[in-house]
Amino acid sequence: MSFNTKKNNFDTIKLYFNLMIKWGKTQKKNFLVANILMIIVAAVTSLYPIAIDFAFNAINNNNLTKIFYIPVFIILLTLIKGFSYFYQTIFVGKISNNIIKEIQLHLYNKIVNFDILLMGKFKQGSLQSRFINDLNILREAITRVLNNLIRDLFTLIGLLMSMIYLDWMLTLCVILIYPLCIKPIIFIGKSTRNHSIKLQEKIASAGAFLSESFSSIAVIKTFNLESLQKIKAQNKFSDIYKKNIEIIKVRSKVEPTLEIIGGLAISSVIVIAGLRINSGHIDIGSFSGFISALLIAVQPARALGTLNTVLQEGGASLLRLDDILKKENRITTIKNPISIKDIKGELIFRNISFSYENKIKSLDKINIKIRAKEKIVLVGANGSGKSTFINLIPRLIDPSQGKVILDGLDITLLDVTELRSFISLVSQDVVLFDLSILENLKLANKTASMDDIIEACKIADAHNFIKKLNKGYKTIVGDRGLKLSGGQRQKIAIARAVLKKPKLLLLDEATSALDNYSEIKILKSLSKYSRNITTITIAHRVSTILSAKRILFLKGGKITSDGSHIQLMKKNSEYKKYFLTTYN
Repeated sequence: MSFNTKKNNFDTIKLYFNLMIKWGKTQKKNFLVANILMIIVAAVTSLYPIAIDFAFNAINNNNLTKIFYIPVFIILLTLIKGFSYFYQTIFVGKISNNIIKEIQLHLYNKIVNFDILLMGKFKQGSLQSRFINDLNILREAITRVLNNLIRDLFTLIGLLMSMIYLDWMLTLCVILIYPLCIKPIIFIGKSTRNHSIKLQEKIASAGAFLSESFSSIAVIKTFNLESLQKIKAQNKFSDIYKKNIEIIKVRSKVEPTLEIIGGLAISSVIVIAGLRINSGHIDIGSFSGFISALLIAVQPARALGTLNTVLQEGGASLLRLDDILKKENRITTIKNPISIKDIKGELIFRNISFSYENKIKSLDKINIKIRAKEKIVLVGANGSGKSTFINLIPRLIDPSQGKVILDGLDITLLDVTELRSFISLVSQDVVLFDLSILENLKLANKTASMDDIIEACKIADAHNFIKKLNKGYKTIVGDRGLKLSGGQRQKIAIARAVLKKPKLLLLDEATSALDNYSEIKILKSLSKYSRNITTITIAHRVSTILSAKRILFLKGGKITSDGSHIQLMKKNSEYKKYFLTTYN
């Protein structure tokens, strides 16, 4: 994934501004309170130098009353500042966390609504990195923006006014010197942003590698790949380490720059102040107050100086997040979709073509009618377009050309959520969540009774093995269902599909992990259950093919033959060759 790393600092600030406008709408009250508290902190801080000026003048004039009241005044200021600072930090924390929560939720909804093609453009590790690393970096950046850009800027403005009050000449000296550090800090910030983008990409790559490794432990062990994976892991982590060091090196240039400029400013002030005290233009009290203001200003000035690097790191993360947020999902529902309460299950593929990004047609001008309640078996070699054919029906993808017609209606005119409520899809790669078996099943039908659940599991030949588990239906299946065998996972997936009570049942090699006996048993049960259900099955076993009343044979994205097994063996030499080669 590439990003525009040539954005200037103004563009980065603009990104944050737009973010605050878009995601901070619900935080108006918190913003108001936080800003009031920040102004109080800034105002109180600005009064310290003037208090010191008054204190020195009181001492010089032997004014005991003022000497007594000034410490009391300073203590009062300190208490006000302390309480304001405390609550301001809390309110800023609320703002940044609430904004990140809103973005996080929106980001999640955006991703889960991606069509499978768009999802395929992102590595899993990359998405996880954006959810965790980038959002945490952005949270810190937002906090710093609010704290430093607003509070510290107010503080510096207040201190500047105090310095002008104490002595305008010394103030002018400081104003002329400090801008010298702006250009180096901007350059450092830009470099930090570029390095941060690359760092997050390295972290994403490492995350994808870890996810792949942990889910492929059996393969790694079987092929003795531990040493090779160790080397790959070392390289991935080394890349992250090197990029972190580069960022640290860039960051480390900020503090010395500020220290040098600060030292130059204080030295100049001391020289000029000495001359002005000698000439009687200022007294020792004003000088002490001015130096105090200058020393107090060091902290907010340093914070603002380092803020740019934080802004750029956050800007890098914001760019990566924005890359997802800008993606448009191809599977959308029109503004006024046609509502359907029930369907018969008749399907027509009208001039359907589909191409993946490699431009190779997975389906090529498919024209076929599937009657309601009909049982169809798809047969063909790997890459012939069988899964693509099935994925078009619940609109996991949309055709590049043509229309899918359901009961006389173009499915793009229907509400996509409503459409999918009538469809059950069981794929070869079963997805179970880290919940109990019962909870996984109820995802398909929240109102299902226990009798319904048991009946569905009996159809899928799952009830007997579930009963034998220590906790039965309350057994936790583990991450991706890995506490169960592949065959057990497929049985639960089939039971879940049945429990949904669909009008269209799509089986994409749904029994591939089962033995022949279990498969035949389940298919017989499904056959009885699905009498009134349109069923499309991608077959991989002879028994399924031989028993099929209607087979669609796909080759190169085209349906080259349509009929029973006996019919196809007689009239289609390509099918005959495929069958004899594959199953003999």
